[in-house]
Amino acid sequence: MHSVSAEQPTAPDYQPQALKRAKVANYVVQSCYNVDTRDFEDHTFSGIMFDLCCKDTLPIEFIEIQQVWVRGNLGPMTVWVTPDSHGKKYHSSSDWKLVHKDTHKESMMDLVSLKIDPPIRLKCGESVGMYVHSGLEGDLGLVYNNRRSRVTHEDPHIRILPGMAHISHSPFSRHGYWGGGAWRYNREFVGRLTYGSRALFLSLTYSQL
Repeated sequence: MHSVSAEQPTAPDYQPQALKRAKVANYVVQSCYNVDTRDFEDHTFSGIMFDLCCKDTLPIEFIEIQQVWVRGNLGPMTVWVTPDSHGKKYHSSSDWKLVHKDTHKESMMDLVSLKIDPPIRLKCGESVGMYVHSGLEGDLGLVYNNRRSRVTHEDPHIRILPGMAHISHSPFSRHGYWGGGAWRYNREFVGRLTYGSRALFLSLTYSQL
């Protein structure tokens, strides 16, 4: 980075106020985004597990997932998160943290907001497993897709990956609706995520010659 030369007071530690910038923005969230995934309405059932990654391509300190939006017959809804990935944790509720629990009215056509409390905060390069589940009996709780590619959604900040569908109205249950296994591989989240980002400012240097 180029040095700056100018007439300034003789104090050796002088630095223009404009260059005295914090490396991190002094607000919680700078920008807010809504991202919608593809919606082919391939299936409905009880739940979907998938991974979400915070990319490291832009200078941000973190992103903050604030809401998950879904549609279906809904009913008793829960949202769970686990560090890194959902892989090999789908039967282990002790590895997950509950971040939403509420009962929601049926909404097959319009997306319904599930507020995340506390919000999910990810630094650049970090990832999280997410599990959205309807406790409604039957097979109409939640809409999701078949997997169609290696990535469900990608933008400059986040990457959403395919995961697994759950066909039991009991969270983390091993027993499916018709007996047998409760998980279906190669499925995708359908809905919307609302998230914010916090900027990471580049620090500037000032030299006095």
